Amino acid sequence: MEMWHLRPVHWAQDLEKLLGIDTGFTTDRIYRVLQEDSAFRLVEEPVSPPVHKRFPDPVGEPDRLHHAVLAEAEEGPIGYVTARYEEWNRRAVIWGLYVAPEWRRRGVGRALVETVEAFAAAAGARCLWLETSNLDYPAIRFYRRLGFRWCGLDTSLYDPAGPAGGEVALYFARDLGA
Repeated sequence: MEMWHLRPVHWAQDLEKLLGIDTGFTTDRIYRVLQEDSAFRLVEEPVSPPVHKRFPDPVGEPDRLHHAVLAEAEEGPIGYVTARYEEWNRRAVIWGLYVAPEWRRRGVGRALVETVEAFAAAAGARCLWLETSNLDYPAIRFYRRLGFRWCGLDTSLYDPAGPAGGEVALYFARDLGA
């Protein structure tokens, strides 16, 4: 049986550990964003060669985060989630969710999201909200399995001259019933 546990992040002691987790992904499928008149559509599309991306600043600004949980196994950190509560719209924002590649599809990500759900419920949030890239097909599938629905996009968030030209920010939300 795999042994791992969750605990709160202690920024002074854990920052280097968090930065050591592989936040990248590789996929041979993406969601292409097509604009049609006044609407957008996501189309699943195979890509060759596969797309690989690593997030350059996965932690963000710790002083703006209200929730941070680390997943650890015997060998060390295997994932973490960070979130904040936005009082003005009663929304809990998942700022970052990363699981080491060898630990994906083993329940770690789901358990980390469940900690955000508990945090959000305690804060009185009405929904969970997050942003991911249209290129991160595995993450999109994961969020949809957890009940998140696509609720918007931003075609200008990512630099079109960046390494993954054509990248679009996709927003997902899940109502909490609050």
